[in-house]
Amino acid sequence: MNQSEWKDRDIEDLIKKLPQIKDDRTSHYIHARMERRKKKRQTTFKRFIPAVAAFAAIFIMVLLAPTVLNQLTDTGMEKSESGAEPGSLENKGDIASLQKESELPPQSGKEEKVAATEVDPNENSKLTMSEDLKESPKRLSLYEEDLEGKEFYSFGLVSPEAVPIPVTIVEEQRQEDWLTRHEQIGEELPETDWGLEDYLPLNGDVSLDKNKVIFTLDPDHSYSGSSAVEYAFYHSLQYSFQHKGLEEVVLKNHDGSVPQFSSTGEFSSVDLNEKTHSAYYLYSPNGKDRFLVPDNINRGGIKESIQAMKSAETGLFQSVIPKDINFNVTEASEVVTISFLNELDLTSLGEQTAQEMIEGILLTSRSSGFESVRFENIKQESWNGFDFTEPLETPISPNKKSVVN
Repeated sequence: MNQSEWKDRDIEDLIKKLPQIKDDRTSHYIHARMERRKKKRQTTFKRFIPAVAAFAAIFIMVLLAPTVLNQLTDTGMEKSESGAEPGSLENKGDIASLQKESELPPQSGKEEKVAATEVDPNENSKLTMSEDLKESPKRLSLYEEDLEGKEFYSFGLVSPEAVPIPVTIVEEQRQEDWLTRHEQIGEELPETDWGLEDYLPLNGDVSLDKNKVIFTLDPDHSYSGSSAVEYAFYHSLQYSFQHKGLEEVVLKNHDGSVPQFSSTGEFSSVDLNEKTHSAYYLYSPNGKDRFLVPDNINRGGIKESIQAMKSAETGLFQSVIPKDINFNVTEASEVVTISFLNELDLTSLGEQTAQEMIEGILLTSRSSGFESVRFENIKQESWNGFDFTEPLETPISPNKKSVVN
């Protein structure tokens, strides 16, 4: 009996030593998140109906296919019987000619280029350069040249670790006004497929007043409660309305008062044109999808920002600059120059690493207000659509994505 009591007391002591389970989320936050998931499920169901209809159409086509093929086969046999006789010399000659052509190996893409340059040897170097630049580059960010006949929409998404992530959607221009389409896309984004939180649409009403965005918060919004939650909300608004010539986002409650937040206090506006002097890093929320994100720390200048890129200050981010690569940074009034100390061969880095490094530097330069960056001492004169003989334009917005409707 005494031994049993001793074991019970021992178990109680062990239970008391267990760490306490604490959930910092507010009831408003949990309720709002459930509402957003409910909206997403409804949207998913609406998308499911066309998919079922398409599947049914394909199933019917599969059932009808044998009948159609039989009819085509019968028709083809009738035509062949009424055509030339199999034993005619003319027919045999045609067959022999076709056999010889089929035995020849197909001409490779490189051989076709050589054949083309043989026509005019003087155009050889010019052709090589122009073809490389005309390749469809796998750019990670949005550039001015991408916008011919198209429109873009920026969004501030949030990861499960409360990291705000800027994402840019590009599509053909439509009849809807920009804000209406912006809200439509925000409801359709496959956030969870990218390893992110189901964060959009935001809890509030959005309207435009000249060059300002007016965001009226819902009374039961979930954006207050901790500094991490409020930080993510602030930058979600900032990323969603940048790069459109707008000045600021003005926040208010339905009664017109300025919202109050538990950590931030009074929260009245978000500046959309501030030079942040941020450094860009690589962030992967799920080990698969990769995003270039700013650390939102004002470094004070372009040299300091690019220097900070070489080492991430948090375990969530990774540097996009390999450790053995060194360079000097000089700045003029409108152009930043990155001069590598040793000749840099981009092919030695691998396409993904090289792309993330080049575009990370371009985005970091953009955050300091520079529109052009010159790269010096790179082995390749052109690579993946970049012409290193001239200054490169900095991107408009990072993490370019496309959404299939």
